[in-house]
Amino acid sequence: MLDFIKYISVAFTALSLAFTGWLQYEKFRLDGEWQIDTCTEQADFTRYEGLHLAWRVFLSDDPLSAPVVGDGEKTEEAFTPIPASARFPVRLVGTKEINSVSLTGRFEGAKRASTGRFELHPTLSKRLLSGYIPFYQRNVDVLDGTFAFTAGNARGTARAVRLTNGKEPEGVALFVCNGVSAATALEPA
Repeated sequence: MLDFIKYISVAFTALSLAFTGWLQYEKFRLDGEWQIDTCTEQADFTRYEGLHLAWRVFLSDDPLSAPVVGDGEKTEEAFTPIPASARFPVRLVGTKEINSVSLTGRFEGAKRASTGRFELHPTLSKRLLSGYIPFYQRNVDVLDGTFAFTAGNARGTARAVRLTNGKEPEGVALFVCNGVSAATALEPA
């Protein structure tokens, strides 16, 4: 009987360690600089439909379940950079689950402020050794999802890309909004 209890105890300990390692592996960090692009697919005003907007934000999250927070500014409209003097701030706060990120923000504008929400999911990731073996931590580079803003009741697709030294990582496809991307927006007509 004692041998049976010993084997059960060893098996339980092994399963507990494996489960703890898996939970640690499934966590990812959002700390750093991000480019968030949106493409409006539906809105109450037709002038907003097909509109591309982009923000550069700095996100921070605590691995011990504190909320995700971020500050930044709107940097592009219709794939055209906005001059620094005309940029408006954004403040974000949200939560991070094992496989999703929800961010709610306040977006300042020339005439009024609006609010919005991003629902994003990790898509492209790489493993970085973090902590002790076998505890790995994913470092997510791309989040895809949707957004909804109070301004014009705009809704559509969104993508967030982690920037390294102000640039997107290699191998990440350009963001496309209604068949237009940053590369095609700059081409002469």
